Amino acid sequence: MKLDKNTLLLSAAVVAFLYLLALVLGLPGWVAVMVSVVLLLVVAVVYNEPVTKPAPITVQAPVTHAPSLHSSNAADHDPVFSLPPTRTIADVRLPSASPDFQFSFSAVVHWSTVLSGSRHADLSSVAVDALLNRAKALTAGQQPTEESLNQHRLAALLGEPDLDDRGQVRTWATEVRLRLPDADSKHLQVLAALHRREQRTLLERRMERDERAYLRDEVLASPGSAAVWWLVNNPGEVEKAVELLETLSQLSSVANTDELPPERRPKPHLTSADKSIAELATVLNHDSEDDAPTDYREQFFAEKPPRPDHG
Repeated sequence: MKLDKNTLLLSAAVVAFLYLLALVLGLPGWVAVMVSVVLLLVVAVVYNEPVTKPAPITVQAPVTHAPSLHSSNAADHDPVFSLPPTRTIADVRLPSASPDFQFSFSAVVHWSTVLSGSRHADLSSVAVDALLNRAKALTAGQQPTEESLNQHRLAALLGEPDLDDRGQVRTWATEVRLRLPDADSKHLQVLAALHRREQRTLLERRMERDERAYLRDEVLASPGSAAVWWLVNNPGEVEKAVELLETLSQLSSVANTDELPPERRPKPHLTSADKSIAELATVLNHDSEDDAPTDYREQFFAEKPPRPDHG
């Protein structure tokens, strides 16, 4: 490896400095020469060691070819892929599992021909009819109350391509929408509210029936069971329970016989006219003898003794 200019100048300066130093110190001249030679050898060895450098990066310029007739013809014959034809359908009524409700169906129908020699005049109608038949078969088993779930299920099944009955076209659908009309949705909400109300009424009625059966068959089965029930709900009220024994006994009797004791039966309701006639009959019967007529009308109109004349 060649030494650069700075390295040579530095070596010469060091040799001159060593030579002058030897003269100042009174050393022989050959000593200064030997030291200078050794120093130059060391510098030569150090600079002769190979140094690895990174390989230069070469950038190749893009090669441009002149257009030829052959390449232009190849570009003209490259295949061009086109999207399959589509047709949009909207608000088509489809049956549900309930005969009173129908779904409103909308989608984008995609189709592709299978038979190259098909002679049908309107293959798009064939594709739409085939897809609607598939959708109808699916929605006929779906409940109208599961509107959102039905839409996701229908979109997943109709998104898979399938052949029509005659094998002319392969159809599938995207952007599937399945919903209930607003009138049917409101009607369904009303029916759900009525059903909940009916269930609540039946539950309340059953709870009331169970409570009445519990009171009749267990609590008021006998005066003793009634007293025990009262003590359980009023602990420590023994004296009060003794005072209520007669009342509890009457309740037990009524609960099991559906009849009131004779002393507890209500008296018949009498009008004012009935009370007046009854009081008059009581007075007349009190003054009559045993052989007197029992009918108060006969007794009232019976012949009375003449009054004494005070004149």
